[in-house]
Amino acid sequence: MSKLPPKPADSAPLRERIAWEALQKVTRFAHRLDPAARSSCPAFDPGRTTTVTCTVTYLGEGYDYVLRDIKFQGTGLTNGRTEQGTVSYKADITAGPIIRDQVEAVLRYQNSTEYTACDMPEHVRFGFDSTRRRPSGSSVVGEWIYVPGISCRYLDSKARAVKAIPLELYDWGAPIHP
Repeated sequence: MSKLPPKPADSAPLRERIAWEALQKVTRFAHRLDPAARSSCPAFDPGRTTTVTCTVTYLGEGYDYVLRDIKFQGTGLTNGRTEQGTVSYKADITAGPIIRDQVEAVLRYQNSTEYTACDMPEHVRFGFDSTRRRPSGSSVVGEWIYVPGISCRYLDSKARAVKAIPLELYDWGAPIHP
């Protein structure tokens, strides 16, 4: 996503670098740029804090980017105020934006048709939970996410019929080939 704001320099404060990472993660899930999107993370001490929630505002909706298991490994070097070291953490978004035009475009490509339609608003904020995540049954490693309440249709030109499919996404946001 080359139209994101410039990535902060390695010398930028940690919270600014993580806020950019959060914006990148939400944007990649949506597969669509929102020029008005913004992100922020609170100030925190990685030596004392184990969980932090950053916020991304994308298409007017808030998305949490949660850092867990934050660990600081000091090097013993200090500038007199702070110790140098590395920070490790696990992070993920707790919800993702689903963009109707993007889903329909992928389904058109996957099914070699110009005719697709999904029963959903222009964009949907979709919260993840463990009941919606399933192990991947495809050749792609990972999980897929079932999106209840949204179905799509496409014209199958070989069968000369309109086929309805539930919306299922790979865990990185792309629709699964039906």
